[in-house]
This record gives sequence, C-alpha cells and structure tokens, in this order.
Amino acid sequence: MKMQGSVDRLQGSKKNTSEPTFVKDFSEYGQILHIHVSPFEWSKDIMLLAFSSRILFARVSFQEESVKVQQLFQFEHPSRCTALSLAPSTTLTVMPNQVLFATGGIDHQIRVVQSDLQQDNTCEVISGHTSYINDITFDPDNAYLASASDDNTVKIWYTKQFNLKTTLNLTSPAMVVAWHRGDPGKLMVAEKIGLVKFYNVETETPILSLDFARSLSFAHWAPSESQILGTLQLGELLLWDLTKPCLPQQSAILFPENGGTMKFSPQGELLAAVNSLDGSLKVLHTTTQCLKLNVSVTLPTNVQWHFHYPLVCIGDDTKLCFWKISAF
Repeated sequence: MKMQGSVDRLQGSKKNTSEPTFVKDFSEYGQILHIHVSPFEWSKDIMLLAFSSRILFARVSFQEESVKVQQLFQFEHPSRCTALSLAPSTTLTVMPNQVLFATGGIDHQIRVVQSDLQQDNTCEVISGHTSYINDITFDPDNAYLASASDDNTVKIWYTKQFNLKTTLNLTSPAMVVAWHRGDPGKLMVAEKIGLVKFYNVETETPILSLDFARSLSFAHWAPSESQILGTLQLGELLLWDLTKPCLPQQSAILFPENGGTMKFSPQGELLAAVNSLDGSLKVLHTTTQCLKLNVSVTLPTNVQWHFHYPLVCIGDDTKLCFWKISAF
C-alpha cells in the first residue's frame, strides 16, 4: 500500500442507499454487540458474534455471489461482551475441533473459552483489570494474550496458563492493542489521549511512539504492511508511515463526531470505518481517498473484513450485514 500526499476532505461524502449484499437477522438473540472475523488464513471462515448473554460461533462462506452464515455452536456469556479475539491455534480441519477465543466483559473480567464444539467446553475467568475492557487480542504465535482497559493499563498474559506476564501502565485509557504477523515481538498500544506506542514484548519497553494530541477512538495496524498504521482521532482518519513517524502522511475527515472504529482490508487497498454517533459506514480507497461506500446505519457494532473475500461486515442492531466491495 503506497501513501501519497494528504487530503483534507473525502470526495463524494453524501450518503447513498447501497443495500447490503447479504443480511442475516438474529432477532431471536437480540442486539449484536460485537463481531470478530478470524484474521488468520487457516481459520478465515470463522466468525464470532456477541450478544447480551451469549457468543455465537459461526462459519462464513461465499458461493456464487451469495454469503452463507452457518451457526456452529453457542456459548453462554454471563456479562455483556466488550471485546473478542480468536486464537491462531483455532482450527476446524482436525478432529476433534480445536477452538480457543477470549472475551472482555463489562464486569472487567477476561474469559478464555476452549472447546471442541461438542461436549468438551471450558471457560477460564481471568481477573486483573479494574475497569471496562476495550480490546483483547492473541499474538500470531499464540504465546501471549494482550488486554486493553479504561483502567489506564495494558496487561500481557501468557497463553499456557494465562498467568500475568506484565502490566503496562499508561497515562490514559487503553483503547486498542495489536500484534502484527510481519513484525513479531512488537505490541502496538493506542491510548485515548492520542498517544500510540510500540513495545518490545520481551523487554517490556517502548521502542517507538506517535502523538497527534487529539482524542483517539481507534487504531489499526495494516495487516498487509507492518510500516502502515491508521488512527481515528476526533473523526479524522490519519495514516502513518512508521519509517517517518513524526507526522501522519495522509489525513481525511471521516466523521463530524468523535468515536468509531476502523479496519484496513487484508490487502490494504481499502479501509472501512463506522461511527454510531454519525450513523454511517464508510469505505474508502487508501491511496486515492475515494469513497467506495457511504451508507446509513442504525446501531452499528465494530467493523470487520473477511480474510479472503472482498466483504466488509458490521452488526447493525439485530442484523448481520455484509457488503461486497471492489478496490477498482
């Protein structure tokens, strides 16, 4: 993904009425609170959906222009889910199935679920945070689990027994934590005040920082390029080249309101962002900043891309919605 000069405002900002390519109604379970699509090739069709008291484990397939969502299993979740992450060890290609995922709850607890999608199901509750958990993620080697909280900390846990490795103390709430398969051993931490730091996990020390001094709602490390980072700060999208970290290389006003989440597509050509206060989902080309999609939404979740198919996805109230997006 190449980055060219900054742009002040997106072209064609008027919302259109593009209907989703596919919609599945989950009214029987209530509002969809959070979604997670596997970022790993060997489990690319796996999806997690969080509701008020349960997590659905599903498979997504794409055939002849049609999307199919097959529910495989459901897990009880006693606390409202605020974060989801599937472990890289998860696979449905062996018997018994091997499923491992983690959740953050509004009760400040982390829950780690292991299952064969049959009778062997365990849930380990991990305590340590004292406030809302904003994000949780496994590293690509399945050695660590990182969690980000409003208690101004990021905690790193060993995945063997889920005991605590270290606590990173911050100056404001931790909004996002992320690993990158192309840059192992480094953890990205994004704070609400607009500070982004990259830590060496072994030495537990920061090695690079970015500071735009504006309230940050989300950040995403481009999966296709470990030197590219996107942040969403006071409704403005900023694209950073980590080889030149002093200032962002591109910027665009996405939303008039603060908040929202965003994600690069796996290939890095597109970026999707959603904001519940603005009531819109936007997809733009990362190089040209041209809007590919701009639609109204009601009660959106976070936004996700499928690992392989050109599909962007959100939960909108009780409906799971997919749009097929072409980069050209």
